[in-house]
Amino acid sequence: YVEARSGNAAKAARFAPARAEEDTLSYRVTTSTGPTSTVVINELMSSNTKTVADPQGHYDDWIELYNVTDEAVDLTGRYLSDDPDNPRKWRFPDGTKIAGGGYLLIWADEDGQASAGLHANFKLASSGEQVLLVDTDEHFNALLDSVSFGPIAPDRSYGRTAQAPGVFQVMEPT
Repeated sequence: YVEARSGNAAKAARFAPARAEEDTLSYRVTTSTGPTSTVVINELMSSNTKTVADPQGHYDDWIELYNVTDEAVDLTGRYLSDDPDNPRKWRFPDGTKIAGGGYLLIWADEDGQASAGLHANFKLASSGEQVLLVDTDEHFNALLDSVSFGPIAPDRSYGRTAQAPGVFQVMEPT
């Protein structure tokens, strides 16, 4: 059975087959995991009060990505999110690239109108949450990388360790 509801104030519903609403089933769509990603979430800061300012001079939350390959990677059409129920929350602008072995900083400050820098439409919770890197629509929005974190003190980051890149820890920001 399929139930479709409109997103407007009327919340009109349609069922297939007819009268299916009398015996409904529930199916939840989740994000699938993609292949090993060439770009990973490397570090983040959820309470930036004095560490590094964005191009507008504000001390905002940030997420750092790292390209693990020697080749440039185009992020056009990929997504970042802090909500597993909305994995397509913020889309990378067309032409966004990370050089081979390079890093890319995204400001999590809800400042999508800023002219300089990459500014996601969400902020990070200093009490902890999850950050997801999601593939393009053409690749079925597969989950490329994610990290969950708990409370982090102001001006401390949560990132991969140099000794064990698969391990995250609270640390001095790099």
